[in-house]
Amino acid sequence: MILLVPTSPEVPRFHRPTWSVSWIVAILLIFCYVQFYPIVQADQDYIDRFQELKEDGHLKDSAAEARYLSQRPLLSLSISPKSWSVERALFSNFIHGGALHLILNLIGVIAGVRICTTFIPFLCTLSIFIIGGSLGLLSSIWITTAGGGDWVPHLGASAGLFALMGTYYVYNFRFRTSYFFWFPSKHGHISLKTSWFFFLDVILLELLLSTAQLLPSSFDGVDHIAHVGGFVAGCVLALSLRAIQRWPSMLQTRGEFLYWTTFLGEKLKSSGFDPVQATFVGWMELLKINFFNDQLKSKLARHLANHSASFSDEQIKAAMRFFGPTFIRLFPADMASLIQALNQNGQSLPPDWLKRIPYDNIIRIAQSLATSKENEGTILSLVLSYQRAHQSNKKLSQRLEVLIKQMEKITPNRLQASGE
Repeated sequence: MILLVPTSPEVPRFHRPTWSVSWIVAILLIFCYVQFYPIVQADQDYIDRFQELKEDGHLKDSAAEARYLSQRPLLSLSISPKSWSVERALFSNFIHGGALHLILNLIGVIAGVRICTTFIPFLCTLSIFIIGGSLGLLSSIWITTAGGGDWVPHLGASAGLFALMGTYYVYNFRFRTSYFFWFPSKHGHISLKTSWFFFLDVILLELLLSTAQLLPSSFDGVDHIAHVGGFVAGCVLALSLRAIQRWPSMLQTRGEFLYWTTFLGEKLKSSGFDPVQATFVGWMELLKINFFNDQLKSKLARHLANHSASFSDEQIKAAMRFFGPTFIRLFPADMASLIQALNQNGQSLPPDWLKRIPYDNIIRIAQSLATSKENEGTILSLVLSYQRAHQSNKKLSQRLEVLIKQMEKITPNRLQASGE
């Protein structure tokens, strides 16, 4: 068995979502289940009676069956293809047909509310859950009669859960997610790109099952169309909210956004910096809040590459601390452009940064530089600098020596010009 469960967006500890607000929704779902359990039970008894009447021949045609089913007790709370209203569509998110149905949705909703509050306030999260879930349920009754009946109730928090999933993807699609993984021999936490799982969670799984639901005989009783409708509604609502907020695409967490909209602008205005320095200070301030934000690091690396001559060695050293191994693996071209610009301006790479960068990262940067023959000297300079920073590692130093000799044969003129 293999288990992979998202636990949080990859953010600093003080940005990670808390469980407290999730339990507000959980308690509300449990309260509604207990409060309306008699109606759910009465509906089950009503359906059992329907089966008995049908077997005994008291319901002689489909019209008689429809008249009987239209009086189901559960339709006073939830919606069906032939009986719906906006009020019941909203309320259907909080009604569940059984304890197992409730427990499964509780697990998902608690996790969904928790991770979404990393980006938006609780009331916004709750609104997307209710509105997105209602639109998902309505889309299902408008598109198909799940289970083959015009009077089958559509209910549960699943569509709202998928609306929260859509919200999470909108806000964290370009960033990473921390997952808890469990294998028979190992378990722990791992961070992966959120976008990798979008296609597995939504495109490959739910859309496929939703298509199957449109067939005359679907192979399960789950309302997949409501899931997809809720997901789409959640994405649209989240995108609309981001537009209203004017949320920049390079920001990940609510903490960054609040700092961006409140303190950072005034700080830069009062600093007296020129635009190039102000942009540098802005990116650095935001990275101090969330040092996992690779989109900000990418912008910072490109900014340094475009204006490297405007920054001192100390500023370069301070910025390079944010460019770690994971960032280099994801954005090798940005690092290659920065190193090329520094080399052209005669600025050296910080030894401390070179010491903490693995050898495979240097190879990735060199591969990006190797796309142009004009960068041969930059590659050689990078490898020489890396060798000097790792002189204490004899095995690595010997490996680099062989590589340098091979490169010297290719670029002798550039080596002489550089004075190495």
